Amino acid sequence: MSENQKMKFSDEIPTRRMVFYTLGGISTGLLFAMWGQIQFYATTVLLIPTTVIPLIYLIYSIIDGLNDPIVGYLADKSTRLTKKFGKRFPWIITGLIIGPIFLILCFIQISLDLVTSVIWLMIIMAVYETFLTSVEINNMALFPDLFREDTHRRKVIVIGAIIGGIATIIINATIPRFIVSLGYLWTVIAVVIAAYVFAVPFLFAVRESSNMKNFRAELDSSQRGSSPLGEVFKRIFKDRNWMGITIATFAWSVAGACFLYGLNFYVEHSLGLDIGATTLPLLMLYGVGFLLAPLWTWISRKIGVRKAYILGMSFNIVAYLILVFVTNISSLTLVFIFAAIGFSATSGVIFGLLRAEGIDNATVNSGKREEGSYTGILKFFTAFSYFFQTIIFAVVAGFTGYDPLLGTGNSDSAKFGLLFQMSIIPMIISIIGTVAFFFMYRVSKEDAKQNKIKIEEMNL
Repeated sequence: MSENQKMKFSDEIPTRRMVFYTLGGISTGLLFAMWGQIQFYATTVLLIPTTVIPLIYLIYSIIDGLNDPIVGYLADKSTRLTKKFGKRFPWIITGLIIGPIFLILCFIQISLDLVTSVIWLMIIMAVYETFLTSVEINNMALFPDLFREDTHRRKVIVIGAIIGGIATIIINATIPRFIVSLGYLWTVIAVVIAAYVFAVPFLFAVRESSNMKNFRAELDSSQRGSSPLGEVFKRIFKDRNWMGITIATFAWSVAGACFLYGLNFYVEHSLGLDIGATTLPLLMLYGVGFLLAPLWTWISRKIGVRKAYILGMSFNIVAYLILVFVTNISSLTLVFIFAAIGFSATSGVIFGLLRAEGIDNATVNSGKREEGSYTGILKFFTAFSYFFQTIIFAVVAGFTGYDPLLGTGNSDSAKFGLLFQMSIIPMIISIIGTVAFFFMYRVSKEDAKQNKIKIEEMNL
């Protein structure tokens, strides 16, 4: 293969560009951390009943679920801007500039009327998610295309884990404290400003080179960059490996949402502490997780991504199980430290490698690069994770008699329910997802290596 041919498949990726690329994780991480406060804000500030919260997230999930595959497909199908601006960059920059504005609007109480507050939150959350979907889908789709070499993928993920880990520690240490001292509105404004700052170098990193633009334009002209809607969706749902990733990711998302979003409720209304007390367990979760990122990279290189992901999911299951025995903030923090082992793999290092590996396998099988469509289907299912989490919380509250307005005045059974919904239920969901992944995802370490060779041979 000539040097010119090589450049068609892979750009030179300097370390500086990798660092800039990972700063996008800080930007979206800031937004995600603040977005995670909406449910508790809606319950305790807007005084929306827990029985109504699932309705809000149902509408949000339906819109999110629909726009994920649509955005993914349209991004793959789009050709007008590819030659000049790139395949993914226009979608990413549009979402990252406009989306954060709507996050601020989520934390503005426009009325004391309950119905008005509910409708307002539904609409603004849906619009916000649509713009962030444009960022997430196209960034996830860009990763296996931009970083084609295995060494590049592992290096950028490790850099991202280190930089992102430090940032996540700071984010989760400051946001609860800011909320206590400044309130929700000023906190979200500060978060959005910080997100814009980190977005600048990230946008430079995701700008596609002339080489890459020309390559994608060639794929579009030869009809190897997209397929008719029915054809691509049918192919995706028949891809057992990708559906294995999808089911496992959906299970992880629901379980993780129960685990993380249940924290505020448990700490405040069961342990009787303020929201700032969540800082320590979150610090341990993300701090230990980022320290373990290089270890998980080494493990995946030794045993393969598939086995490493199953191992990470197994650690998650054990963490959820022992969480049920927590009685105070100290034991809660210890469990979060243990949970960091699995989270480091399944929400970070291994998950990123797994997605790229799955895309490579799909590209070889289809003969086309349709990362956006595949990512859109993945996100379609995970879009409903928050809805299912709110349903779980509402059902548990109904059975135990939990009322957020009573605070620590809730019964012992209601307080235990707050722990049960972030431990045993996530454990069961994770077991189901892990078993499904084990039987459906069959790409071995050797298969993954062969797929990279085949992609080059197929000029993809």
